[in-house]
Amino acid sequence: MSLVEKSPAKGSSLGPLPRLRLYSSPRLYGRTLYTAITGKTKRGDDVAVLEAEIRRRLGIKHGIAMPMARVGIYLAVKHTIKPGQKVILSPYTIADVINMVICAGGIPTFADIDRKTCNLDPKNVAPLIDGDTGAVLVTHFYGQVADMPALQRVCAPRGIPIIEDAAQAFGGRAGNRPAGTVGHAGIYSFGMYKNVNAFYGGMLVTDDDALAQALRSEMAAWPYQSLRGLVAKMGAAVQIELVTWPPVFRLFFFRLFRWAYLNQIDAINDRLKIDVDPKLKTSLPESYQSQLTPLQARLILSQLAKVDDHAASRLESARLYYQGLADIEELIVAPLCEDRQHIYWYYPIQHADRRALVSHVMRAGRDITPSYHKNCAALPCFSQFARSCPNAQATADQLIYLPTYPRYAKAEVAKTVRAIRSFFGR
Repeated sequence: MSLVEKSPAKGSSLGPLPRLRLYSSPRLYGRTLYTAITGKTKRGDDVAVLEAEIRRRLGIKHGIAMPMARVGIYLAVKHTIKPGQKVILSPYTIADVINMVICAGGIPTFADIDRKTCNLDPKNVAPLIDGDTGAVLVTHFYGQVADMPALQRVCAPRGIPIIEDAAQAFGGRAGNRPAGTVGHAGIYSFGMYKNVNAFYGGMLVTDDDALAQALRSEMAAWPYQSLRGLVAKMGAAVQIELVTWPPVFRLFFFRLFRWAYLNQIDAINDRLKIDVDPKLKTSLPESYQSQLTPLQARLILSQLAKVDDHAASRLESARLYYQGLADIEELIVAPLCEDRQHIYWYYPIQHADRRALVSHVMRAGRDITPSYHKNCAALPCFSQFARSCPNAQATADQLIYLPTYPRYAKAEVAKTVRAIRSFFGR
């Protein structure tokens, strides 16, 4: 297939909107660059202002700014469990979530997931709890909030604290509580790909006074996130912005990515992925030990007003995907929750022959992609913690991301649905 080959007759000679766009704007880059040039990156009390706003917004006693969400996981685990205790968690996640448990002194204990939500299945958690269990770490994957009431019924009678990895679920809800505020501690991400983008950054929330004090004491001596690191991350973000800028993407980069996928050119396919080469970590990297800067706090504060509107837009896209695909028996589709429980960071679907389906949809002129997430319980770097998790393995092999970001037009959702349905002769 030629790199410049046009889509089939039913597709358009002009390519689709890209599979992802960063949650950013020219103002975000302009403010960052201006602050860096004027030396105001570390000036101001904006971190304290942000923490207060998060407390107010979520109705929680403590909000503690983090350099990255994964550091929040590390600190939460370290100050919740005793060294050598087990931490029950999902294997379907990024490798650094597992690494943070290990670095914090915990023993990762993998519990299999529910295929539809990609989250921990409570019935698989209960048999793993014993006298050596220190915590359950639950991840609200793809913005789908896990079944917290069921997990609480499993954990509370045994005195097992729940730590919520809500990195992809800021703005979601667990019943009448914000996701991340139900357990002993919750962690959010404000990284480059998240719905609030500060290039790096995160937040840990808790109602536990002792935990909050322990975290602040440990982080007190950490320096601010380096300006060099922030500028480098901004440079990487600018590259993604240029590649996914619709006029350029639709004319050129879609054809490049389609050609690369159909011809299995990993050097190109991996450009928009993370966690491509997972490795074991046994101690917290020095580069992780930093504090959120006032600049990043200002960036986060400027975006909070848009969180609910963006979630509503993603929910509408999820509704269209669900209505268009739920009748196809060969697919596993994410459940539809109309009550804003799920915020649908992506809309995930699964199919046994993922490569054939994605290839068909790409040839039809639509930009979708297989998941890059893996079954960590089967990775060689975590072989000492290996455990059979067939649902996680099947999900890792079969899951496909469908775009939901707010700038992805609903007409594009409809075209993607039609292309998927055509694969099944519908």
